[in-house]
Amino acid sequence: MARASQREIILDAFQDLIVGVGAASVTLEAAAARAGVSKGGVLYHFPSKSDLFAGLCDRLAAVIDETIADAPDDPAEVVRWYIESATDVVASENNLWLALFAANDAVEDDVARLLSDLFARYSLPLNVLPPVLGEHVRLVGDGLYFNALVGGPTATAEHIAQIVDVLVAGIPPGGENAD
Repeated sequence: MARASQREIILDAFQDLIVGVGAASVTLEAAAARAGVSKGGVLYHFPSKSDLFAGLCDRLAAVIDETIADAPDDPAEVVRWYIESATDVVASENNLWLALFAANDAVEDDVARLLSDLFARYSLPLNVLPPVLGEHVRLVGDGLYFNALVGGPTATAEHIAQIVDVLVAGIPPGGENAD
């Protein structure tokens, strides 16, 4: 197994600190100490705290790109894919999302813009759907994901299948991308 780069070790430490103590409380010095490097080592890779947040967003973008690469093109299948992927909650990704949400109010507006860009990126496969239906699917999928992220009650597989059926029923004949 390949050894993690110093950049990745610093990002891991930064992410852990944000989730543990909150974004506003994390300093470059704390991230350096947690990563076992000097502050200069952190600054070499990340000249500012905002750059550390951007590094976390880059990590999430890579996960999103990998996930959406497997998205189907068929409108009915993309509805199923999006809703099912929303219910596949992965602990490591959750901590990354939580860290970035925590950062949203703690740093410059750049993080909010980066988060918005990540959401838009993940929603790209929904472009095969009529716009209003695509937005419904996104909102339902995001709601299921955020509910799971915060430990809310989970929908049963049967209920999720019913939700998918209702959403798929909204696809116009031929699946054309029109409202």
